[in-house]
Formats: sequence, structure tokens, C-alpha cells
Amino acid sequence: MLNQDSQIVYDILRSLTGDDDVYKIIEADEVIERLPKDKQFTKVQLSGIVRDLKDRDYINVKYFTPDEYCLLTLKRFDNVEPVAAAQTTKEKSGKQQERVPYAQPAEKEAKPAVKKGMVFFMAFLGGLLGSAIVATVAILIIKFAL
Repeated sequence: MLNQDSQIVYDILRSLTGDDDVYKIIEADEVIERLPKDKQFTKVQLSGIVRDLKDRDYINVKYFTPDEYCLLTLKRFDNVEPVAAAQTTKEKSGKQQERVPYAQPAEKEAKPAVKKGMVFFMAFLGGLLGSAIVATVAILIIKFAL
């Protein structure tokens, strides 16, 4: 849960960036202009709040300076209480709903694409081919250069 100052700044950033999931460059003066009269922050205080929002995963920040921020606001639903929503649904239907657990899909063991023996054989052939090339170059150098 955010404190009141962070919530105000988050709401302002959310209104400036919109819901299109694109990073936007926002100047600190734009945010300060939209603050309520009783909540005025300096650019340093605003940077601290932006850093706090970034640390709590409310926004993604590419970069920020004291004067401007390149950020993307994330959709967070911390204020919604799932228990209260479930109770109102239960009251509307008049029945108790069955709880269905969602099972995690079983993790499959990774099947190796190549067997160990094949890896050893290919490494051996690579070493053999490499040494043959080096030997051929050495013979040619000795025969024609010396």
C-alpha cells in the first residue's frame, strides 16, 4: 500500500502516461504543476517518490534525472480487496461457490537434444580435423618457406 504522497504522484503519472504501455518522457515540472496546492514537492523529493514507486514495481523507469523521467506506469490493483469482491458475488448468487484449485502444470524434464557419447565423438573429430589442418599448414611452410 502506498502512502498518500506516493499515491498522488502515481495517479498523476498514470494520467500523464496513459494506458497504452509505451514509455513516455515526463518533465518534473509537469508533475509539480498537477500537484494539489497543499502538496508541493521539490524536484528532489519528487525524484525520491519516483524511485520509491520504481522499487515497489508501480512503474518501470528507463532513466530519470531530477528534471525528466522516461517511464511506464504499470497496472496495479492494490486497493481492491479480493475477499470483499468474492463475498458480494456469493451474496448475489445466494449459493456458496465451489473453490477450484489451479494446479501448476507439471514440469517436464528437459530431454537433451544430443547424447553424451555423440558430443564426445564430435569434439574428438573437431580436434582431429583441427590438428590435421595445422599439420598441413606446417608442412607447407617448411617445404616452401625454408
